Amino acid sequence: MSFTELVDTKEIIICCGSGGVGKTTTSAAIAIHAAIRGRKVIVLTIDPAKRLANSLGLPELGNKERRIAADKFAEAGISPQGELYAMMLDTKRTFDDLITKHALNDEMRDRILNNLLYKNISDAFAGSQEYMAMEKLFEIYAEGKYDLIVLDTPPTKHALDFLDAPKRMTDFLDGSVLKWFLKPYFSAGKLGIRMFQKGTAAILRTLERVTGISALKVASDFFISFEGMYDGFKERASAVYELLRDNATAFLLVTSPDDITIEEAAFFYDKLIEYGMPFCGLIVNRVHADYGLEPEDGRAAPDNSSEKLALKLGDVLAKSAVEKKAIQVIAAEMARNLRDFKCLADVDAENIRKLTSRLEAGTAFKTVPFFDTDIYDIDGLMQINHHLFET
Repeated sequence: MSFTELVDTKEIIICCGSGGVGKTTTSAAIAIHAAIRGRKVIVLTIDPAKRLANSLGLPELGNKERRIAADKFAEAGISPQGELYAMMLDTKRTFDDLITKHALNDEMRDRILNNLLYKNISDAFAGSQEYMAMEKLFEIYAEGKYDLIVLDTPPTKHALDFLDAPKRMTDFLDGSVLKWFLKPYFSAGKLGIRMFQKGTAAILRTLERVTGISALKVASDFFISFEGMYDGFKERASAVYELLRDNATAFLLVTSPDDITIEEAAFFYDKLIEYGMPFCGLIVNRVHADYGLEPEDGRAAPDNSSEKLALKLGDVLAKSAVEKKAIQVIAAEMARNLRDFKCLADVDAENIRKLTSRLEAGTAFKTVPFFDTDIYDIDGLMQINHHLFET
């Protein structure tokens, strides 16, 4: 299936991979292409540098969707048949909304939202960003307002940080072991406290290091406040997993051709397959071009061929000995730079070959070149689309 077919038929496209490989710009480019082709699209990001907002001509993004105005497209000479919206996820706001949704009553909601431990973990809990990205994705999908949702996933050093986020969050909130240790503090009086002091010591020290607060009563209140909500969180996590595995969803792996990111991409790909996620395509950004240095007959060019060409240019173009020398020096330097780029292109090509050799036949695959300038507007995003969709 081609990338155009993915954009035309899927309801969710998840761009995943390491940080710093162009996921945000790729997500925006894909969303623009879908809008051009007549779909109502929203692109979600957790990009703290706000590159997505800037590239779409917006001063900022927040936790509410914003439509990209028609005049922004007109400036780039584009007339989309559909609509494009964008949103930057506010993890804290999404977490608060989730608590409000699952709380059994207003008293429980307020008790949790005002709890010091909750206030800390809703900003800093490991995995909350990934979990909230999945929560917002599910929420928007369930509303049914959009034909396509494009998700720019959070940067992650490890594939499991993203794929395991719902399970890790519900495991933490379920906190069977923590509740077993902490609940007696709330209900057993002084004797209970003494009995469980040793058992809770290690856990509480960990909580205090993470949160910076005295954790015993706060943690006890926190977990007891969640009584009756665990099932709701688990059901939601299960629903999220089912959505991720659904045929309506497509995972696109985005990477660069660098050695380290290629290795991370290979690991991520293996995990996607292991988890049964619908992997549909690979995009390699910032690929060096070889500028056609190979001769047409396919034979390898000699190492000194560029330098010889530089000497010939001096003979042909120069009108004096001084000009000849100057032209030869400049041409030789350009030839060396060209040869260096050729070396970089060869390394890129070999790294890409190693990664693509793992993919199933027919997997959508595109490379995007290393551009001379940063991508910062819709014109730049359309340059990416030229390579992804051959527009």
